[in-house]
Amino acid sequence: MRIEAFCYNSKEELASNTYVLIQGKECLVVDPSCDYDGVIDFIINNNLTPKAILLTHAHYDHIRGVNRFIKKFNLPLYCHELDIPALKDPRLNCSDELNITVDTEAIPVFDNQELNLLKDETIKVIHTPFHTVGSVCYYCENSKMLISGDTLFKYTIGRDDLITSCPSQKRDSLRKLTLLPKETKVYPGHSQTTTIRDELLFNRLLKREI
Repeated sequence: MRIEAFCYNSKEELASNTYVLIQGKECLVVDPSCDYDGVIDFIINNNLTPKAILLTHAHYDHIRGVNRFIKKFNLPLYCHELDIPALKDPRLNCSDELNITVDTEAIPVFDNQELNLLKDETIKVIHTPFHTVGSVCYYCENSKMLISGDTLFKYTIGRDDLITSCPSQKRDSLRKLTLLPKETKVYPGHSQTTTIRDELLFNRLLKREI
């Protein structure tokens, strides 16, 4: 499996990284963050068949493109059950006056659930509450890849002071990730990729928690 990353660094528009997980001619879209056709065009131009949308959590900068994707491809949407209410509540998803909501009913995912959405690649759900109560990471065991959302970044970790944050669970959540193979490549919700090995060596905030 390979990952195509769409990274956004505009100071005028806060957006998360969007990832397309590709296996053969099928793909999954993780955190469609922008409401325009860039990632859609990539899928069409490469003759890919999208199978689903996965959300690491329900903050607005990770969900703004969901409605556009589902309108185009009629995809199922997966989100942890505890973050599903934020999909329809701008106060909970921190969109405030932007008033961003998702029209589709999400399919709930749970800790340790295995999603068999792509051939030859099982995706394990790792519930990592603290940035939001329903934050998850997606671990692709065969490919040794982790989509970490806003739980773990390169040399830092997610914030825990937002409306649906639960800081009391931060330590337990981060410890789950440190048990993954050290060669696991980490694809965070913002900024650059990293590895579990590098985070164990250089991430002072992570080391402080574990």
